[in-house]
Amino acid sequence: AKSYQMALGAAVTFIDNKDEMGRINRQFLDAGNNPPSGVRVWYWLSEAPEDEVTLTFLDASGAEIRTYSSNPTSSSFPQKREPDDDDDGPSEPRVPAEAGMNRFDWGMRYKGASTVPGDKTTEGVGRGPMAPPGTYQVRLTVGEQSQTVSFDLVKDPRVDATQEDFDAQFELAIQLRDKISETHDNINRLRSARSQVEEWSKRARGTAAEQAVADGAESVTSKLNEIETVLIQTEYKGARDRLHMPIRWNAKLAGLMPVVTSGDYRPPRQAYDVFSEFSEVVDGYAASLQQVLDEDLDEFQNLLAELEVPLISPTSET
Repeated sequence: AKSYQMALGAAVTFIDNKDEMGRINRQFLDAGNNPPSGVRVWYWLSEAPEDEVTLTFLDASGAEIRTYSSNPTSSSFPQKREPDDDDDGPSEPRVPAEAGMNRFDWGMRYKGASTVPGDKTTEGVGRGPMAPPGTYQVRLTVGEQSQTVSFDLVKDPRVDATQEDFDAQFELAIQLRDKISETHDNINRLRSARSQVEEWSKRARGTAAEQAVADGAESVTSKLNEIETVLIQTEYKGARDRLHMPIRWNAKLAGLMPVVTSGDYRPPRQAYDVFSEFSEVVDGYAASLQQVLDEDLDEFQNLLAELEVPLISPTSET
């Protein structure tokens, strides 16, 4: 399938293909290809190893940024593909582990925010913040053997931003990523709890406890639904819905990320103010959710125990 994008005022045609290592190879049909952006790591293996091969990128202090594996099953951080990010495809790229020279390109990005399955309003949050200029390390591990080397990321000399500007931008981007993750994790917790409550209500059908359990379940799920509908747009189906459906708090947080990271500059004061305001709101809903889980859900579980709802209740309903 051919895709199109604007290039200096002209539309260019390209085809994206994923190779066996999970890397996206973009082939332009009517334009030239730029070299891959990011850090290119070369390493030599005397023979194809039987053990797992990993590449771990670390900051100057040794804190882990990202780890990539030669095992396809180890790629457990799904992300949405963004142009020019060689490591941000639908799944993590695999580390080559062939005899001889091997190459791996790192897109210089930290992990992105966690996601809510099926959410169409925040599809880009899997694209993590860019590592700022500085000293980093990469560790190659084959079985029990490892080797670590340092490298530097340097800014474009045409950019006027200082190291302090880059560091401030990165710090706010990480805080924003973590707040999005926290919000999405809470939504996932909420949905998990609601699903289990609804399942217990189904198990009670046809028993003497049916009505009492249904009433208790309704009390819990109504409160969970109220919190969910302000944190995430549950009715969003596609791009056209942006025109008539209000944006929710998780998408508002996600929408702040490009404001912070779209250029090489220190974030404006307004970005900090907006992030503080958004954080205060979603923290309030997180506290409300925790209260429902601690109190209302606990009461519901006590009700189930008192009514001795059967653990297994076969039904013909689908």
